[in-house]
Amino acid sequence: MTSKLFALLLALTVPLSLVGCAGEDTTTEETTPSEAVETPGESPTAQTPPTSGNPPNPPNSAPPPDNVEDWFTYEPPDGRYQIKFPRQPLEQNDTAITENNQEIEVYMAIYEDGSQGRAYMSGANEIPLPEGASFDVEQGLDGGRDNAANSTNSEVESEESINIEGLPARSIIMRNSQGIRFKLMMIADTEEAVLYQLLVGAQDGNLDFPEAETFFDSFKITRS
Repeated sequence: MTSKLFALLLALTVPLSLVGCAGEDTTTEETTPSEAVETPGESPTAQTPPTSGNPPNPPNSAPPPDNVEDWFTYEPPDGRYQIKFPRQPLEQNDTAITENNQEIEVYMAIYEDGSQGRAYMSGANEIPLPEGASFDVEQGLDGGRDNAANSTNSEVESEESINIEGLPARSIIMRNSQGIRFKLMMIADTEEAVLYQLLVGAQDGNLDFPEAETFFDSFKITRS
């Protein structure tokens, strides 16, 4: 049976229509959180996550190993980055169609620690830009934040601009109506036009635990 926390993470994907681009004739109508799609579903467009039928069940998960060296090092099929999960995550790879009818690969990895009511997610999406356009960092990060809040039915509690591996990033804390809290980190690679998402969720609302810090600290970009 799919848990609520696991299902919420499955709803997350980068909304390509919300990711900004600057250039000639590339302005699109801005979508606000209240206008964004609340649940995945109808079709794998730029504003809805790609789906492949019913969502998968979370894998049976044991507590994280005591030794960080025993954590699972995950790398997506495109080899863009590496990150450590407490155990091997469930990989969600699919194809999405953008508003310009461009096809892109969407990669996500999710691990749920059912014993602690916690979940970990990483993802990376290449943002196809119209010819002559450039990646608008602030609009892209704003769009990713709004989509994540909407997809998890959450309100943003705090937001901080940070720097990860020399790239502009955001650290965001969100809480939904059920008391589940999320910490989201988004990293914008303007040169490669890629938006990375790292997220930890906790059903008890406590995000201050060492495994979360280990997860975020282990992220590194491996594709140059």
